[in-house]
Amino acid sequence: MKTLNRYVVRTAVVLALSAALPMSAHAAGAKEKESIKAQQAEIQSVRDQVQALVDRLNKLEAANAQLQQSNAQLQASNAQLAEQNTQLKTQGDKLEKAVTGAEKARDDQSDAIAKTAAKVAATDWASKIKITGDFRYRNESISRDVKTDQVRDRIRARFGFGAKINDQLSVDLRLATGGDDPRSPNQTIGASGTGMARRTIGLDQYYATWKPFAGTSVVLGRQPYPWFRPGQSLLNDGDINPEGVSVGYKNGDFFGSAFGFWLSEIGTAAVNPVTGAQTGALSKQGNGANYNGAQVGYRFHLGDITTLTAAAMYTNCGGCKGHQPFWISQGSAATVAQIGAAANGNSVDANGNLLYQFQTTEGSLELNSKLFDYLPVQVFANYAHNSGADNGQDTAYTGGFLVGKASDKGTWEAGYAYERLERDAYFGQFVDSDFGGGVTNTKGHIFRIGYAPKKNWTLNATYFLNNLNINGSADPVKSPHDESYKRLQLDFIVKY
Repeated sequence: MKTLNRYVVRTAVVLALSAALPMSAHAAGAKEKESIKAQQAEIQSVRDQVQALVDRLNKLEAANAQLQQSNAQLQASNAQLAEQNTQLKTQGDKLEKAVTGAEKARDDQSDAIAKTAAKVAATDWASKIKITGDFRYRNESISRDVKTDQVRDRIRARFGFGAKINDQLSVDLRLATGGDDPRSPNQTIGASGTGMARRTIGLDQYYATWKPFAGTSVVLGRQPYPWFRPGQSLLNDGDINPEGVSVGYKNGDFFGSAFGFWLSEIGTAAVNPVTGAQTGALSKQGNGANYNGAQVGYRFHLGDITTLTAAAMYTNCGGCKGHQPFWISQGSAATVAQIGAAANGNSVDANGNLLYQFQTTEGSLELNSKLFDYLPVQVFANYAHNSGADNGQDTAYTGGFLVGKASDKGTWEAGYAYERLERDAYFGQFVDSDFGGGVTNTKGHIFRIGYAPKKNWTLNATYFLNNLNINGSADPVKSPHDESYKRLQLDFIVKY
């Protein structure tokens, strides 16, 4: 098209010029000159028109070329958009499939979560239960001056669990072998009158703990001792679990407690004052005997590895004097002699009632450190004085040490202690049942050694070298003054 247009224009121009030239060459007159000028002007006009047409054609050609280029670009862009549209459609299909799959997976996950939540809700109580326990097998031999030597095997099994009700309240319960004796969960194998009988299980602990404020706890029920006991002191038997209420407080290294425990209903026995024979059943009256008191203490830091814990305590045995606030194995069938023996060494009158009140002030010290920066060492002391007794037999003290700690595999411990426990220095129902046969009016040595072959499994040996009746005996024939008392205990202990 472009070439043809140019050819037409050029031809028209040549023809116009050719027609004009002969006229200009042969013209002779003025009119003819005038005519020639007119023709030349007309030719010039034609030329201008032709040039204008040429310019317009050139512009049209340029615009046409630009349009062709734009059209090519639009076609390329359209092809690119078509490809992108195809890709987007493919991606959309994939995304739709993915969304469908995700929705299905979400639904499946929701179903699984709902099923798991149902299972968790059904078994949530299990996560709030804590189970503990231990088993001990003991071989024991006892030798006294005026009695036949005794050798026996004994077992002790305890099983406990605690339930966390919420962040402030929990409940604990523990079962243990043994009868009613509050100081002994031991069962003697083959004991007289029991033979192959099944062993007795009883409620050893049952208490609720409420923590209303940080560092404060209120405990209700049959509970562990709420007061600090230093080292291996034997003034309190480890198996005693007093019944009542206690309030404890701890803030950093300071600690304290206050407590009130019921011992028994006040009871008196009707007896013949001449023969000592009981003439009637035990009668119960009054509000009962109680054991209450308070303790405060502080743990001092003496360097990086050494601490010293000091505590002071005061206790009062309310309703104890003139009554029998203690466990009597024979119950209401007990004779006066049996009732007196149940006092565990404390002074009694002719009817078996306690002669003195127990208003005891007690001090405790416990030093813990390490030898050679790795071997645990403990030194302790415990002192008690009963201001309620006026017979000069009102003081008790104990002290000793322990090196090592039999806990993890291959660890060991060895210790020694000495104790002197005068007749009415301490309430006899709480004193250790092994030292001196479990009675007051006793002194002597205690040697210990232990080894842990595995964690939570220990082998222990304890030897008591004691003297009974250090202040004289109520019955010097059956138990003379300073009678020798030897007791060896070999223990196999497993904890879980």
